Amino acid sequence: MKVIAAVGKNGSGKDFFLERIRDQYGIPMVSIGDIARELATNDGLELTRENLHRTSQKYMGQFGQTFFPERIVKKIRESGAEVYLVSGIRPLSDVQHLKAQFGADFLLVDIAVSDDAVRYGRMLARGSARDGGSAEKLREFDANEEKLFSTSESEKLAGVTILNDGGVEEFYAAIEEFYNNYIA
Repeated sequence: MKVIAAVGKNGSGKDFFLERIRDQYGIPMVSIGDIARELATNDGLELTRENLHRTSQKYMGQFGQTFFPERIVKKIRESGAEVYLVSGIRPLSDVQHLKAQFGADFLLVDIAVSDDAVRYGRMLARGSARDGGSAEKLREFDANEEKLFSTSESEKLAGVTILNDGGVEEFYAAIEEFYNNYIA
């Protein structure tokens, strides 16, 4: 079994990367965000970035830092799939838990964008209300995620970095190259 997860800042393309592999090659995927959204909905909360962060904090506070990755590991093991994709990795504890569970079969990929303006433009294009309304808000989201999850520490543990500074066709080519080198 091989487990591949992606990290990166908001708007870097990490979910796009995983979704492209899922859709192009039929590889199953699970998202920590899906679990957080389900829990927030059950708690009667609107699905805003702030409420999702609060929900994550609440459940990790009650059940420990490995609350979400434990659920991910269970889904992966029950699937029987040879390759599985994981979205929504943020804190170092997520990475460490998955690495402890899957060892050398776990690969963390950092999706990076050099220019915050490019990330913000992509976020505007996806049109999600949870992204906020300005480049300043994007930097605020980055700072909050760093404060809550120490995302930069997770990014440092990536075994592969893919730079997503170009257009969509360039990113598709990088994804195909990644697939051929690490999955096929």
